Amino acid sequence: MRVRLTLAAVASLALVSACQREPSFDEKFERQSRELSAKARKIEAETKAQLDAAREAEQAAAEMDQSQSAAMPAAVSAD
Repeated sequence: MRVRLTLAAVASLALVSACQREPSFDEKFERQSRELSAKARKIEAETKAQLDAAREAEQAAAEMDQSQSAAMPAAVSAD
């Protein structure tokens, strides 16, 4: 009898621990909303960094073109 009672108690404890309350719709929505917002901020930061790097490279290329054209003397034609 004791064994059955102990077994029943252990089984009921196992069932109670397995039946934890699931998060509500609102809780799931909030969690997913926070996760998506964090991902969006990360994507925006990466995109901004890439855009800034591209603009910097474009500006450096334009400055190099200007300095090279200023360093080359104009061709003199003999007329």
